[in-house]
Amino acid sequence: MTLDRRGLLAASTLLLATPSLAQVRPHRITMLLFRGWEEACDGFRDHFAARRIPVELTVRDVAQDLRRLPAMIAEIRETKPDLVYLWGTSLAIAAIGPWDAVDPARHITGVPVVFNIVTDPVGNKLVRAADAPGRPVTGTEYIASVEVQMRAMARYRAYSRVAAIFNPNERNSLSVIAQMRALLGEGLVELPVALDGARRPDAASIPGLVAEARMAGVDWLYIPPDTFLNDHRAVLTRSALEAGLPTFAASERFVQFAEGLAGLVSRYYSVGAFTGFKAEQILRQGRAPETIPVETLTRMSFLVRMDSARRLRSFPPVGLLRVAETV
Repeated sequence: MTLDRRGLLAASTLLLATPSLAQVRPHRITMLLFRGWEEACDGFRDHFAARRIPVELTVRDVAQDLRRLPAMIAEIRETKPDLVYLWGTSLAIAAIGPWDAVDPARHITGVPVVFNIVTDPVGNKLVRAADAPGRPVTGTEYIASVEVQMRAMARYRAYSRVAAIFNPNERNSLSVIAQMRALLGEGLVELPVALDGARRPDAASIPGLVAEARMAGVDWLYIPPDTFLNDHRAVLTRSALEAGLPTFAASERFVQFAEGLAGLVSRYYSVGAFTGFKAEQILRQGRAPETIPVETLTRMSFLVRMDSARRLRSFPPVGLLRVAETV
């Protein structure tokens, strides 16, 4: 079993906790990660522990560098695991390709695949349709639709203009921005992060973009699901606070582990556990992944960071506080 230190300890506990199954060959799962082991991976692993299903997890992390992926796909071809787990939109697109243009020389084939922490899997052509994937791939979506998020944002505070900062190199962010553009039209102020000479996003541009959003007179600064922005979430949310801009996020980390004001989110851990359930359907129940629908969690969390609300003097309506989770 190959895991980071935290994962190794947890996985060892999982195997030791199932002595009656010691003679059962564990299901071999290769986990391909985009930015290291995190809460969704915990939820995926813990699902098998809770269900007393023996698994052998081989973890490979591209560390946000997709140039490392071909060697990992070659390893999958050689080792032939029972299932492959993919974390993140960019990694999933690179690993399995579009459903209508799979290249066996570059993409994972011949192995069932589950994905999570993926944005718009239908729009990104990871599956043909959510209810009928059309290929041996299934998984979970972790954000609510853009329309639902915008309604949730308006429930906290009405708006006429919204700014969105995003990394133009990330497909998941571009997909969300396209949906926002279709929904909001001229009410959307698009603020792509600056790219350096090597076309890498420049974190130093974030405070200036926040200032630009403030000068545009927007009512909200929306933060899409974006790995680069997550890496720099402290700078982004603190800059917004200092500018007096309320932020609304699609991902819990900007509110739970930074200073974002609010967000309609799926808990990463719960999404991972739900993905584990889909993997169990394939491994234990013998279901073909192409018959398992891609779904979101049935319950989202409306997070509100109260210290940010106090600083902005922008408190949620009483009716919202009855259902929101405050952090």
